[in-house]
Amino acid sequence: MKSIIFWLNKKTMTGLIVQLPALFLSSMVLAATTHTINITAETLPSGQLGYKMISHDGSTQNYPAEAVIPGPTLFVQQGDTINIALTNNTGVPVGFNIPGILENTAEAAAAGGSQNYSFTANQIGTHPYYDDGSGLLGLFGAIIVNAADGSVQSYIDGDGTIIPADAADLDKEYIMFMVGSTFWGAEIANGTQTPLWTNPVLAATLDEVVRFHVLSLEHDHTFHLHAHRWLDEVDPAHQSQSPHIIDVKILAGKADSHAFTVKAGTGVGAGMWHLHCHVVSHMESNMAARFRVDEPGAASGVSVAGATPYGAILLSPNQSDPGLVTFEISDEPGSWFRSTRSGAIVDPAGPLGALNIKTRSLEVMAPGSSAHFIMSDTRAVHTITTLIWPSSADSENKHDIPFDQTKAYRGGGIVQLNTPGLYVFTCKIHPYMFGAVIVDDPGTEGLDLGEAIDLITGIHDLPTTSDLATRLLRTFFVATTQENWQDYTSPAPWHADYPNVDVRLSGGAVLNLQAVLESRYGQDIELNPLSDPATPGVGEVWINTQFEKTASKTKPGTITVLDTTNWTIKRKIALPAINMNHPHNMWVDRNQETVFQTQWFDNKLTFIKRTNGQMIDNVQIGDSPSHVMTMPDSDDITVAINGENRVVTIPAGTTTPNSSIPTQLPGQVPANPHGHWITPAGKVITPNINTSDTGFYDGNSGQILARPAAGGNFPHGPHPIAIGVGNNRIYAANLLDHSLNVYDFDGNPVPVAANGGKPYINLIAAYNPVSGDGAANSGILPIQTPVDPTGRVVVTANTGGTITIVDTASNTVVAVLPCDPGCHGVNFGAKAGGGYYAYVSSKFSNRLIVVDPDPNDDGSFSDAVIAGTIAMADNSAKTDDAVVSLAGMGGQGVMAIPNVYNGWVQQLPPAWQAGLTEAQKNPVP
Repeated sequence: MKSIIFWLNKKTMTGLIVQLPALFLSSMVLAATTHTINITAETLPSGQLGYKMISHDGSTQNYPAEAVIPGPTLFVQQGDTINIALTNNTGVPVGFNIPGILENTAEAAAAGGSQNYSFTANQIGTHPYYDDGSGLLGLFGAIIVNAADGSVQSYIDGDGTIIPADAADLDKEYIMFMVGSTFWGAEIANGTQTPLWTNPVLAATLDEVVRFHVLSLEHDHTFHLHAHRWLDEVDPAHQSQSPHIIDVKILAGKADSHAFTVKAGTGVGAGMWHLHCHVVSHMESNMAARFRVDEPGAASGVSVAGATPYGAILLSPNQSDPGLVTFEISDEPGSWFRSTRSGAIVDPAGPLGALNIKTRSLEVMAPGSSAHFIMSDTRAVHTITTLIWPSSADSENKHDIPFDQTKAYRGGGIVQLNTPGLYVFTCKIHPYMFGAVIVDDPGTEGLDLGEAIDLITGIHDLPTTSDLATRLLRTFFVATTQENWQDYTSPAPWHADYPNVDVRLSGGAVLNLQAVLESRYGQDIELNPLSDPATPGVGEVWINTQFEKTASKTKPGTITVLDTTNWTIKRKIALPAINMNHPHNMWVDRNQETVFQTQWFDNKLTFIKRTNGQMIDNVQIGDSPSHVMTMPDSDDITVAINGENRVVTIPAGTTTPNSSIPTQLPGQVPANPHGHWITPAGKVITPNINTSDTGFYDGNSGQILARPAAGGNFPHGPHPIAIGVGNNRIYAANLLDHSLNVYDFDGNPVPVAANGGKPYINLIAAYNPVSGDGAANSGILPIQTPVDPTGRVVVTANTGGTITIVDTASNTVVAVLPCDPGCHGVNFGAKAGGGYYAYVSSKFSNRLIVVDPDPNDDGSFSDAVIAGTIAMADNSAKTDDAVVSLAGMGGQGVMAIPNVYNGWVQQLPPAWQAGLTEAQKNPVP
């Protein structure tokens, strides 16, 4: 009887209640119920997971017929017994956890298996239930334990009076989960549960009494509802005469919840009221819904569902409702934006098998549907940022396109895409992460790539038939498909797979995408044979093979140690004990005995003994640490915290951070520094990716000395990413601007005569973005850009597949050498007998390129050559964990030991100096 009373409207019940003897009513509401619940875990059309109610004995609730997100809401009373039988129809283990009530009491149900859970509902309140492994992908819901006497949270009337309430007073209840950066909602009215999906419009009629159940998973959130106030005290028994009245509530930790009751529109009347998360990055990522309060009427109080996993996406039978595609942000190489249904999309035996799609980072949906992102498989902070979008989208969808956040964060995002065409998303912190959505007009032939595209740098109306457009598209398919990476240990030609699908381009041209990319950029390309340099190097080179995977780890990345005296791989370091995650950049102490290693997709700095590869310490340093260097004079360690707003310092000889250099003033937008460098006199120079400037800081006091603007080729978004320091000049590589800024040591821009007096070197001066002419002689997408120890030559690794050589005497590009896809890391090391090698790594290949910038030692760098190439894959090398896949892939940070840069080479111990020439010991006389 209690469940019937619970769901009848109070007005309907009034006559009945006054006729019931008080004692009889009291005994009935106090009676406990046993609930027998059969529930399944299912895979939704979007690839997300959800719980589905099969049966619930002990309840009269009318549940949805399909699997839903959030899962079915379970209403019970305090003291009830709940028995749950879970059947897992997904391909991954699924469990059922309720914090403080049901935790770790039974194993998860294996794929295709089942599991039983039982508990007594002793704790009044709203509680999340979820799966520990895949909760963020949709396996979450709410269990509401009501007081046995039916009381619920009181509400505040229009005159400020606190009105006690019970369940029979409620006209509606809303379930609102804050997950990632998206609201997932459901509505319960008159015993019927209705899924409202993502960021819905909740609706009520003026003066209806409604109860909100707000819950969160994994990430911290701040819930705010406009125009309404409520009591912070959740337990009705504790809602005293001096309550705490709020309109904002913080939800924190792995799981949290908050329930409150309001009288819709009380004190403000009818209207549309926003509800959102107050964490700025989440709000910018569209973590917002609305609460609409209607005047009484026949159509009042009808909520509007948001985008649904059952809606208008590729292969869905339902093309009438707004659909939802979901990308899981992941640490998996290549699949950093991984569609939750990517397994079905790439399955050669699946419905799309004939299209030859190999990337797991591509989705297709109809106009008006939404792209959803959840950071569920990563230990890093990220942004969700549009890199490319249809040219008309920023006017037709101007509130959402371009899509970006002012700081990196943990969470996710959701964006409705209305304009047909190609959208490519990236992360500003890790800018080779890509996810793409094609919004396809079902009335046109071929998949719509759009008439023209805009880029984040301010390029407008670039034809989709242009070389730059298709070159970027090819980069996407190479970067996001492990099978498309260059393997120099294989005798087979390099074959890159592209989707065999017709696309609609500029002028309405319908062309086969595979044919376009193969005709422009070739196919089955013979790779050059590997060859050792004729002259040995000095010491070792440590290379971050950031994508290499080993047997005992769930996260990728190793360090490959090359002996340059004989050009053999002497060691692989995986550090399985700490699950080392994406090792990105290194430096070494002045004794050349301790190597400092950043973990870019994590928050750790690792200390490693050079002689045996053993870990010394592993310390938390900050979100997404990118580069590490020591101060030349003191040997103190400096670490750029790419996901934050500072450079952290650690005193020499210790492993404990003790101070930070802020990269911006308080209250300013976070700079997100990446590949910093330090002058011999101790100035710290940072490329600030998020604020499009180069920071000059006093390494001792931390004072901000200058922050000159970066870039110059395009209006905005240059993405400064790496610094090189010469004798009297600073060089800053701008990834998306394809340029090198030039400054003096005080941060003043230096005019470049060869570029008409503009203060930057244009690396794409020879490139025609429409025809593609000059691409091989350009520096497209530059990254690491060190200056050699003598200060005379800059070697830049360009992701577009070239190595540019700049003579610092003229600040001109004097040579361009070929590189591999994802050309990334560069650092200089000593060459035996004199001179230097530049060691160049690439993300999407497994070879190291050895460049001799001055092979005949005549001071001219126009004859720079590739002296040799070395495979980074070697199963015969010593290792602490067996390599199992992506052997040698992911070349990024490079560190030559001994450190021969000016300011550091002078500090070398005598044993290391003995191997150098007099000129190498004093590179700048």
